[in-house]
Amino acid sequence: MKYTLKDGDEIVIRYPQIEDAAGITALMKTADKETLFLAREPGEFITTEEQEREIIMNVLNSNDVAWFVAEYNGEIVGQCSIGLVRGYKRYRHRAEVAFVLYEKYCNRGIGGKMMQECLIWCGKHGVSQVELDVVTTNVRAIKMYQSFGFEIVGTIPDALKYQNDTTANEYYMVCQL
Repeated sequence: MKYTLKDGDEIVIRYPQIEDAAGITALMKTADKETLFLAREPGEFITTEEQEREIIMNVLNSNDVAWFVAEYNGEIVGQCSIGLVRGYKRYRHRAEVAFVLYEKYCNRGIGGKMMQECLIWCGKHGVSQVELDVVTTNVRAIKMYQSFGFEIVGTIPDALKYQNDTTANEYYMVCQL
C-alpha cells in the first residue's frame, strides 16, 4: 500500500519479496548499531541472505504471521511483523507486533503506516488484542503506540541488559481492537 508521509514524501508498505533479503539483512545489522531499543547487541544478527530468503518464503506461506517492509525510493528502510502469540485456540485472539526502522527515517510517520497494515491484518485474522514491549525511555515509540490505543499494562524491570552491565526496563503494552 502506498502512503503519503507527514512531509509529503511517499512510502510503500508491502509484504517482503525474496529479492528483499539483502535489504532486510542490511537493515537489521545497521539498526542494531543505531539504537539501544532493540533486543540484540550489534553483531548478534547473523542471519545470512540465503537464510533470510527462506524466512521470507516461510512467512509468506503462513496464516499465523505477517511481515511488512517499508520501502522508500526503492530502499528497504523499515520492517514490522505481526503474529499470533500462540497457535492454541484460547490464544488465537492475541497477536504480538514488533518494529525496526533506520534511525534517519524515524519520526516521519513510517512506523504508524506499518502499524496500520498490522492492524488491518489483525482485523482479517480475528485478532482482537495486540501486544508489544517497548523500552520505557523510547518516548517517541510509546507515543505512537498510544495514538493507536495501546495502553501500558505493566513494566518488566531490567528487561534488557547491555554490554556495559546497565539495564533498561520495558513497558508491556496492549491494544484492544
